[in-house]
Amino acid sequence: MATHAEIMICTDELCQRISVTVTDMREIVAHGIIEPVNADPDDWQFTPETATLAARAVRLHRDLQIDWPGVALALELLDELQQLKRENRRLVGRARGFGGEVCRLKH
Repeated sequence: MATHAEIMICTDELCQRISVTVTDMREIVAHGIIEPVNADPDDWQFTPETATLAARAVRLHRDLQIDWPGVALALELLDELQQLKRENRRLVGRARGFGGEVCRLKH
């Protein structure tokens, strides 16, 4: 039985799933938005997590009309925001453990 980590998606299948051309996919990879498992563009394979990120990137590109470099930046900033929220929750929990009063950031 194949494990989740062994599941790979080829370029053509990913393009079909997220409704982009191979040219768009090459641009998405060129901007560092996603990274294929292997370096040869004719044999790119993607993980399910990468496919999810690619779909998110395409939605930003289409829905908000952001160019690919802007999509790369937006995804980086959104990821950083999520990391900061996780760190904030961790610190709030830690401060509560000391019995201190905590000011919560509004999201």
